Amino acid sequence: MKIGCKKMHLPDFLKEEWMKKTEIRYSKAEEIPILRKIIVEAYSPIEPILGRKPRGMLETEEKLAERVKKNTMYSVLFEGNLIGTFTIEENTNFGLMEVQKVAIKEDIQNKGIGSFIMESAEHLIRLMEKKKVIVETYEDHKKLVDFYLHRGYKIIHKRMRKGNIVIVMEKNLWRED
Repeated sequence: MKIGCKKMHLPDFLKEEWMKKTEIRYSKAEEIPILRKIIVEAYSPIEPILGRKPRGMLETEEKLAERVKKNTMYSVLFEGNLIGTFTIEENTNFGLMEVQKVAIKEDIQNKGIGSFIMESAEHLIRLMEKKKVIVETYEDHKKLVDFYLHRGYKIIHKRMRKGNIVIVMEKNLWRED
């Protein structure tokens, strides 16, 4: 697996054959229309859960362009084809790095790529010498809440957003011996 121009060393449980054909790098401006499509498609199943469009479905190319320009948005490629994306930005409310807008092409979801993306994002945050990471999700999205809990995240905060409870989850990236 490559990140930018450096090889990334992953734990054994993530060393499946397909991962050797996967690359994560900063997103490029010419990818923005495809990235937006991937994000909107990935977030559309959440609409019936919330009873409204989630923020991911409201992404604009202008917002994506800002993140691309700041080098906070990453593209996930498999055999050279764009299959997913995520963003790493500082959450100023909590003073921690946050993994946001994780999205995978609909036809390849539920194949371990989400875990691969999260492990890669957490690794990038460790390289920034940060000790913790947060994610936000909707409390009603039980499948995603369970995904993060299974990955070692703990709920640290809840708030209301447009009639839905948003939960903030935190994970320690370094062992505290």
